[in-house]
Amino acid sequence: MKDITFSDRMTGEEYNEMRMSVDWRPISGRQADRGIEHTTFLIAARCGEKIIGMGRVLFDFGYTAYIGDVIVAPQFQGKGIGRRITQGLMDRVMEASDPGDRIMFILGAAKGKEGFYEKLGFKKRPNDFSGCGMSMWKMRE
Repeated sequence: MKDITFSDRMTGEEYNEMRMSVDWRPISGRQADRGIEHTTFLIAARCGEKIIGMGRVLFDFGYTAYIGDVIVAPQFQGKGIGRRITQGLMDRVMEASDPGDRIMFILGAAKGKEGFYEKLGFKKRPNDFSGCGMSMWKMRE
């Protein structure tokens, strides 16, 4: 991972660049900027000045932390960048918690990426303790 740096800053434009690198639809610039602005913790990976990976988490400072995105550009996947980003996000949440707190990390894995998260300790749903994960997309008219 030569010349790869990690920071807690990125722009909405870079966020959309990362989304498009993995064939996700871009969102409006305003929506991207607001999402980044209201993210609790963010980690961006760069090779030189170029954004090559990112992850973000929304944490309620109670017990719920939602990992909203972990994206690594395809040509940089398989090099441990996604693992460093995901673990770094979880570490930041735990550091912001009180001793003895138990935190529930929640995420929606992209199709085919479940194995990546299982290696980090995440469990597929449904299981003996949790029902299936659910989501809904709505558009404001």
